Amino acid sequence: MVHTLAQTRQQGSLRRRAEAPSGTIAGRPWSSASQRFNIATASAAVGAGAGSRGRCRMKASTRGLAAVLGAALCAGIGVSAVGGLALLAKPAQAAVGVHAEEIVRFPSVDGDLTGGAPTMLNGRLLRPAGNGPHPAVVMLHGCGGLYTRNGRVSPRHVWWATHLQRQGYEVLMVDSFGPRDVEEVCTTALKDRTVRATVERKRDAWAALAFLRKRPEVDHERIGLIGWSQGAGTVMAAYGAGEDGPAGTEEGGFRAAVAFYPGCKSALSNEDWQPDGPLLLLVGGKDDWTPPETCVELSGRDGVKGKVDLVVYPDAYHGFDSPDAPVRKRKNLATAPGGTAHVGTDEDARSDAIRRVNEFFKEKLGG
Repeated sequence: MVHTLAQTRQQGSLRRRAEAPSGTIAGRPWSSASQRFNIATASAAVGAGAGSRGRCRMKASTRGLAAVLGAALCAGIGVSAVGGLALLAKPAQAAVGVHAEEIVRFPSVDGDLTGGAPTMLNGRLLRPAGNGPHPAVVMLHGCGGLYTRNGRVSPRHVWWATHLQRQGYEVLMVDSFGPRDVEEVCTTALKDRTVRATVERKRDAWAALAFLRKRPEVDHERIGLIGWSQGAGTVMAAYGAGEDGPAGTEEGGFRAAVAFYPGCKSALSNEDWQPDGPLLLLVGGKDDWTPPETCVELSGRDGVKGKVDLVVYPDAYHGFDSPDAPVRKRKNLATAPGGTAHVGTDEDARSDAIRRVNEFFKEKLGG
């Protein structure tokens, strides 16, 4: 189903502004000042994580990468540390009011790529109040990474993480770049990227699912996925793998997913692609970085139609849900037509997207 903002307006007036973000990072109010990004790497050893809970079985037909994933899901090997026990090179402190944020580390399931030990990933885990079990959401950053130039978690990710936490979800922000010594890939040609949405990052998403399923306070049957731009492309890859991903294991995969302005070209080029479950796509009609046409075509394809809920915001550019980010033109973008694209907030689209994400996850995950 394809929606437009004009149709939404006919159903009722939109709030002009979404809930304003609050809190501080690194002792100072955070804002949308910089959209250039820098790396954050782990620099301290941490203790062992929680053990598994209950038995885990795989289908007899499970093979290949799905078998590797199944083993990871069953083992759930992960490590975590509270507060300053596991330091990031440029730590972004928890926002005021954030309940029990943890800096965590857990292995990706990319051993088939590294030819040896899996990449140890960094993450930031926010828990809602109460003992749970809570539904959970994995957050995937875009091509610029999780952190801003000064080492803070980017305003968009802070806003969404704390918002989802307040809605009752446990939230895991995954850093795919820092552990692999990558600053950003926005300016890197696809052929030269060493951290790709359809390869390394989809395995990181699956690893995050396995990690959360070993947390006693998480409801293992109610874990969702959300991503932005390249992270949204990762959502499309990780959540459309069928029997080759977690959906092919006994425990199954993510229960629902949201993708903000992904590039749908890869999924469209795969005639067998379809989502593993309910998928909400939110795109800007004026997006000149990841133009919406391929997502519109994909959502209407046989086998996909009815499984994807696509919302097109006619006047919105890339990054329309970012908090308080004036529209500007970015340059030297490897995947944008002509190397330039507009990015910035569209308040109407942002408000509507927040409402839709709230309703979607509440219906699918029960938050």
